[in-house]
Amino acid sequence: MSDFSDAYFRASKDIAGVGGALESAAFVNDVQSAIDAALAAMKIESDRLTNVGVNYVKGNLAEIWHAETLNVAAVAKGNEEVWAEALINCKTGQDVAYGNSSEAYMAELKYYGSAKDTAGALGNPAYVGNQKVVPSDQLEGVIAESQKQAARNQDIRPEVAAAYQDTADAVSDRIEIDGVTSKPLTEGDAKSIASELKRDGDINADKYGLNTEGFIEWSDIFRESGSAALNAAAFSAALTAAPHVYRIIDKCIKTGELDAKLIREGAVHVLSSSSAAGLRGGLAAVITGSCKSGLMGASLKGLSPTAIGMATAMALNSIENSWRYAQGQISAKELAFNSSRDAVALMMGGGGAALGQMLIPVPILGALLGNLVGSTIGAVGVSYANNKVLGICVESGWTFWGLVDQSYVVPEHVLREAGFDLFAPQYFKPELFAVNKFNVQRFQTDRSGFTFVRRGVIAFNAVGYQ
Repeated sequence: MSDFSDAYFRASKDIAGVGGALESAAFVNDVQSAIDAALAAMKIESDRLTNVGVNYVKGNLAEIWHAETLNVAAVAKGNEEVWAEALINCKTGQDVAYGNSSEAYMAELKYYGSAKDTAGALGNPAYVGNQKVVPSDQLEGVIAESQKQAARNQDIRPEVAAAYQDTADAVSDRIEIDGVTSKPLTEGDAKSIASELKRDGDINADKYGLNTEGFIEWSDIFRESGSAALNAAAFSAALTAAPHVYRIIDKCIKTGELDAKLIREGAVHVLSSSSAAGLRGGLAAVITGSCKSGLMGASLKGLSPTAIGMATAMALNSIENSWRYAQGQISAKELAFNSSRDAVALMMGGGGAALGQMLIPVPILGALLGNLVGSTIGAVGVSYANNKVLGICVESGWTFWGLVDQSYVVPEHVLREAGFDLFAPQYFKPELFAVNKFNVQRFQTDRSGFTFVRRGVIAFNAVGYQ
């Protein structure tokens, strides 16, 4: 296998780490974009009600809060069918519309100053059948008050009693559909948000949990990492298979037959590469998602996904090389060379990813192609430089700080060419002297000849007589 082919196949496997990291980062960015949309919607509503009191504005903002946080949660859960919209139209029982691809529902929200007042507002028979949402700190009080009023009106106003009982049975502090829920909000927080928006025109999102760590859970990270692993394996399989497919087609065109040996070799190589790529992509996705989402602490949210992908690939390559060294499959010098080659290739891949994204402004694709090209060039460059260093070591006897072995033991075939008789114990068989078999032979001289002994590379980073 040529240096370029070896570098290409290594890069097609290592690129999975960057791909998985970028895919996981894109997921976190999508959640953050949904959060930004929620903040923008609340700011717009606050600006619209500039001359209205806080106690009124808080109710409208609560409607937007539950609609938009349901949308954010849908993105975090990977559910593209769930949607929600704050209607802000003052129509009875139609504060928030929400649903999925097949059904639509209405929710009525009440954010009064006390649980008793909130329960009383929801006791309107016109709200029966709708989802009823109240402040999270008033939920238990609203249920208790609704049950009390239902019992009180049972005989005198049956329709009112039924409305209160409907509230007791259906009320919640969140909107929920298909396992996706909006974020609960207390009456105090709703009022505080309204005050901050009216006073400052903005709010402290982290204070109210409007951040990625407030919506993304570990289960979401693992779900996305599984998807990233599959995509990385598929992408790596395609890259690895391409040269093999070309060789098979080229051989078929020339000979008219399919080479079964080439097909088997290609299949084994693709399976091996794609499985390793899936591991790299999945692991890099988990690390990136947990860091970028804030689950590992706010200080790690700024880490570059490309750097995480490179570090993951380098760590796994180091583990693989160390295992092979421990098993005696490679020498210590091969371990050092492989580690340095991977480091250079991955650094070049990182630069290539940044350049590729600039030249090909397609999310993820440009970075992946740039990383592939950069990693391949880096690995080829290291191999080329190593060959040049070995050439210098052949001529000068330089050991390159101990990385190159200089052997001055003359090989047996060279000694034989020089006319030396070599003693081989395994072939030495003494015979008894028999007079009747003793024949005198004439001595005949051979012509003198000269063979120049040259030095060259005889093993990995080893120079000796060839």
